[in-house]
Amino acid sequence: MSSSHTLGNFATSKPLKQTISAPKQIAYFSHFPGPTPDGCSDQSRSALKLYSPPTTPFQLLVAPPDRDSADLSNQRGHLDYIPLQSIITACRRAGRTADLAEADVITNRSTLVDLAMGKSGEYGVTFVEGKLFILRKSLELWDSDCFERACARLMTEKPHGVFFSVVRRKIGDYDVIMAGEVDCTDKKPKTKDYIGLETLKVPQQWQSQYDPDSDVTSNPDCVVLYPKWYLQSYLLGVPTLQIGYRNCNNAVFDIVRRPVKHFLSEVQIHAPMFNLAVDLGRLHGILSALSAYFRTLGRSFPANARFVLEVDVNGNANIILRETRRTRRSDYR
Repeated sequence: MSSSHTLGNFATSKPLKQTISAPKQIAYFSHFPGPTPDGCSDQSRSALKLYSPPTTPFQLLVAPPDRDSADLSNQRGHLDYIPLQSIITACRRAGRTADLAEADVITNRSTLVDLAMGKSGEYGVTFVEGKLFILRKSLELWDSDCFERACARLMTEKPHGVFFSVVRRKIGDYDVIMAGEVDCTDKKPKTKDYIGLETLKVPQQWQSQYDPDSDVTSNPDCVVLYPKWYLQSYLLGVPTLQIGYRNCNNAVFDIVRRPVKHFLSEVQIHAPMFNLAVDLGRLHGILSALSAYFRTLGRSFPANARFVLEVDVNGNANIILRETRRTRRSDYR
C-alpha cells in the first residue's frame, strides 16, 4: 500500500539571506565493509588515512584486475551509504546527546549536496520527535577511490575503510547534524588538516594548454564537478582539496593543492552559473517545506516514506511525498 502528497511547487532560486554557522566536529567513526550491505562501524579514527602521494606522473588504475568494475561500483556504494543509526551512535558514544536533542535535521553530507544542487530523484525521509531524518544512497565513481588509494595510506593495520566526520552547523534556522567522508589528513588527525581528494580527466585537446592556475583553462567537466567538490568540502568543513589531473590514459600528471576558502573563485570561473547563496537557499527551502508539512500532521511520521524532488531549469522545486513500505526503520533510528 502507498499514498502520496504533493507539497506544492515553490521557488528555490532565492539566495539564503540567513547566516550559516561555522562547522563543528562533534563526533567521528570509521566504517568498513562487512557481511551485510551496511557494513560495520567503530568509534575510532582507524580508517583515517595519511596523505602520501606518489611522484607524478603515475598510472591510475580504474579498476582492480581481478574485480568487475560494475561490482566494484556497487561495493563502493555500500561504503558511502551510511545508515543514520551510525551517526546517532557516534554522537551518543562521544557524549553528544544534547546535540542530538537540539538538532532539527540528521542526515549525511552527500544528501545535503544533492538537495542543495537540486538533484532530482528519490530521497528517504522520516519525521520523529520534531526531527527530519533524510537519506539518499550515493555511489562514488571508482576512479575517485583509486586516486584516494594511490595518494593516502592507512596509519593502522585495519583493512581499507572510510573515515567519517560528524559535524554540526546551522543552515539558516535549521540545526543540522551531518556525517561525511574525510579522505585523509595532512599531518595530525585534526579538522584543520583534513584533505579531500579528487581527480579530473583533462581532455586531450586541452592538455597542451593545461595550466591549473590559469583562468582560461577550459574543461566542460568542471561545470559539474567543481561546484560539487566545493559544496562537499564547504558543508563538512574540510579546509583543503588535492586535485589530481589525469590524461585520457588515466596517468596522473599533476596534483594541485587548493585551499577551499580560495577555491570558490575558481569554481565561479569554470561554472559561472554556480551561486553558493542560491544553492544554500534551495537547501533551506526544501528543509522548510518538508518540516512545515510534517509539523502540520501534529505527530511523528513513520520511517516508511520517500519524497521525489523535481527541479526545473528555473530552479523551481516540486516535492511529492510518498508513503511506502520499503524502508527499514533501522536505516533511520
